[in-house]
Amino acid sequence: MAAPAPNRLTVEKQPITEGPFRLKGEVRRPSDAECGFEVLDSFERFNQCNDIYSRAQWDERVRTKKAIDWFKGMFLPGLGVKKSEGYGVKDFALRNAGWMGTNLVIQRSLDQDRVDAFGDFIRPYSAPNPQKIEVPDAAAMSEEIKRVSRLFGADDVGVTAYDPRWHFTDNFSIKSLTQKHYKFPDDLPNVIVIVTSMHYEAVKCYPSATAGIAVGHGYSKDCELVQSIATYILNLGYRAVASVNDSSQAIPYAIQAGLGEYGRNGLLITKDFGPRVRIGRIHTDMPLAHDRPKRFGVREFCETTCRRCAESCPPKAISHGAPTDEVPTQSQMKGIRKWQVDPERCFKFWANQGTECGICMRVCPYNKDVSRWWSRLYYRFWQRLAASPFKRLALKLDVALGFGKRMKPSEFWRRFRTR
Repeated sequence: MAAPAPNRLTVEKQPITEGPFRLKGEVRRPSDAECGFEVLDSFERFNQCNDIYSRAQWDERVRTKKAIDWFKGMFLPGLGVKKSEGYGVKDFALRNAGWMGTNLVIQRSLDQDRVDAFGDFIRPYSAPNPQKIEVPDAAAMSEEIKRVSRLFGADDVGVTAYDPRWHFTDNFSIKSLTQKHYKFPDDLPNVIVIVTSMHYEAVKCYPSATAGIAVGHGYSKDCELVQSIATYILNLGYRAVASVNDSSQAIPYAIQAGLGEYGRNGLLITKDFGPRVRIGRIHTDMPLAHDRPKRFGVREFCETTCRRCAESCPPKAISHGAPTDEVPTQSQMKGIRKWQVDPERCFKFWANQGTECGICMRVCPYNKDVSRWWSRLYYRFWQRLAASPFKRLALKLDVALGFGKRMKPSEFWRRFRTR
């Protein structure tokens, strides 16, 4: 057996952090106020080694048998199966089938110490076309890219500028359990941000393995989607780097691109799907026009009226209080005043369940099914109410109508079989 790497991370040998961010003096940007960001002088960029999923590999305070089984359960049939409703063989089969597209991307470069889409950006299949097309109108090209993105399956698309604050200082080596430095291309000035919605009824089944198809298939769609958009751009002669849950913080980029606001549950709240989305990014040097952040009342609603996610969270990982820059764990970004979610409590609950949890997503009043005309009509009415002085009425109406209630996995399967 090979000896452990001399610089292998442990509780005693912690990841090296960068310290307060001082790159080109850009601690804050003029658009931060529009985005609702409160970036402080103490802001530090994040080291991916401190991500809770990375720590589950090297930090014995997080790395438990149940945590390791949670990772293995996405690949090994039958692991995690139990007698409880929603955790049977078919439930895990559905969940793991949803993750299949993601797993294919992850596994293709493991022998090179890369975890594409979750640790490292997705390697492109080809170099840019040497015959580059001219882009005389950046705004028109942005609209074209948005149409192409929707053709491939994106539910919403925005474009923003590269922001070094959200990029990881270092990455995690899954092979040697060490900190590895790799430079993300910082000469790609534009970022295309896409969101894809997750299955509404599957999300209603959280917590359960049945619901796992929502997040697993969501990531699989994202992996295919960002690679398709990047390939389109490469074939037009421009550079493009596809990214999913790697390289940078996704939520700040999505907010800057006008795709939603930050919610109490620590998730992106979009106008059409609430928090029920996955986020992908494509970094490119193609000339594109940028979108502006959009506010539609989420922060005010979460701040003054709603605590449903915090009240419903079994491990009490979500704050009931005001936004703060105090972070209880090393798995959170320092120097941003926002609603904090405790990743250690959250992940421990996931590991004990044997599958993902999305209760905070399910109970969020912004989580609505917009696939039918009448549900879209109601949701637009409810959003106006939630953004008005009648916020408490909006919350009471949501509860009274039964939104956010858990669907039994058996009911999910019954509906599935009768469609």
